[in-house]
Amino acid sequence: MNSKLYKGFSLLEVVIALLIISITFLAYNQLIEQNLKSQELKQIFINESDKKLNLLTIYVSDPDVQQYEVKQILDINEISETKISSYRNFDEIKIDFKSQDDIVYITIIK
Repeated sequence: MNSKLYKGFSLLEVVIALLIISITFLAYNQLIEQNLKSQELKQIFINESDKKLNLLTIYVSDPDVQQYEVKQILDINEISETKISSYRNFDEIKIDFKSQDDIVYITIIK
């Protein structure tokens, strides 16, 4: 019995190893996909926050600013104002701004 036996991997071991590798790649792919989705949502949130801050800055610096001026500065399609409440000489006003793809609103006191 001097014959040399070369023992290799069984078919079951190879299938299990390939299954583990494919599951690992699938999990990594899902992780990357979720990361990309969260980056997109983060960018949308940053853009909306930036627009709100810009609008609020304009209205705080000059509460009686004309609508056409705001439209020109921030590239807004439509502006609407709604009076929410009033107290003595002050009015609480909700201002809706419609741009190409979203609606942003701020609340100010004039």
